[in-house]
Amino acid sequence: MFHRFIACLLLAHRLSEVPVKSAELEKTDRVALLFRAAQEQQKGIILILEGTGLAGLVHTVDELSSCLDPRHFQVHHFPGYETAPERKDPFLHHYWMHLPRYGDLALFDGSYYHEFVRRVLKGKLSRDEKKAWIDDINRFEESLQANYYLVLKVRLNRHGKDLEDELKSDKKLKSRAALIRKRARYLVKEYRDYSQELDRLTQLTGSPLSPWFTPPEGKGKQVRSLVLDYIIARMEEFLSVDSRQAVASYDEAMKLMRKLNRERNTVRGESEEEIERSEES
Repeated sequence: MFHRFIACLLLAHRLSEVPVKSAELEKTDRVALLFRAAQEQQKGIILILEGTGLAGLVHTVDELSSCLDPRHFQVHHFPGYETAPERKDPFLHHYWMHLPRYGDLALFDGSYYHEFVRRVLKGKLSRDEKKAWIDDINRFEESLQANYYLVLKVRLNRHGKDLEDELKSDKKLKSRAALIRKRARYLVKEYRDYSQELDRLTQLTGSPLSPWFTPPEGKGKQVRSLVLDYIIARMEEFLSVDSRQAVASYDEAMKLMRKLNRERNTVRGESEEEIERSEES
């Protein structure tokens, strides 16, 4: 009886030492759960990241890549006007071709918004063409919403001087491909004109179904956290899923399973080392 009492004390002590899940880990668990729900409901997710906050963009992409099933997640780095050849196909055709399958996520980095702004700044679009392209964008996104896609549009702002500093100091940004670095140098050079034109474009393309989300300026990790919060909120509404409760229920079930397993092994008289090996297996 005394040995059973000691074993129970040891069990209670070890359970109290189980680390509490961090807020960031909970977020990634919730994002992963929501994308599994999107797969079950056969709904596609499109995430558009635009603006001058490239460090926030890179950190967000890396975080999503680490917590999602790579079979259902693709990042499309569109070259944009500065490197893309002149095409004869209609505007948006290239983006239509990269829509995700239902249940998957497609992340558009350097999307049709970036291409539009670049062409406007180069003087390649007339007034009528600009109006036609904006109408095309709005109809495109409306048709996506009508066909079971959720369009998430995030504008990441960063002051030109801060972006220039991050190109030198942010390890994730420095390690990116030459295309991203080239885009960053362009944004530093054309910061004012680019930001103003993107301002006008976002005002003309926001809607209740596909609004723009603009988090406060900050470093990559800070912005990443805010973007994940936004993704979670929009997906919960779109899918009618309470991800916080679902993750908490799953964690509680796993904790109970571990507790019952340890109690069963303790009754068998197994040592602490044997119990640990049993849990790991």
